[in-house]
Amino acid sequence: MRWLLSGLSHLKQNAVMTYAILGGLECSVERTAAALAGLMGVPAPHFSRARRELEAEGWLEHTHSEGQVKFYRLGEMATGREVVVPLRNRTTA
Repeated sequence: MRWLLSGLSHLKQNAVMTYAILGGLECSVERTAAALAGLMGVPAPHFSRARRELEAEGWLEHTHSEGQVKFYRLGEMATGREVVVPLRNRTTA
């Protein structure tokens, strides 16, 4: 995956790697954008914009929402898996 990430900005690379570390290949990361931005040391609006772009590019996929808070996991570009049916609810383990 590292060579694929080289085409992304440093912020986007760090966001993808943060999702990989916190959620692995399958799990949703249930932290707010503000919390993730804080972990990465970037302003929340910058993180949120990068996350929206990563979702549009297939690096992240929206898994579920709680109120207005959206949660994501790694998408097809990051994992190589093809999403046949979009995830509608939280996965149960």
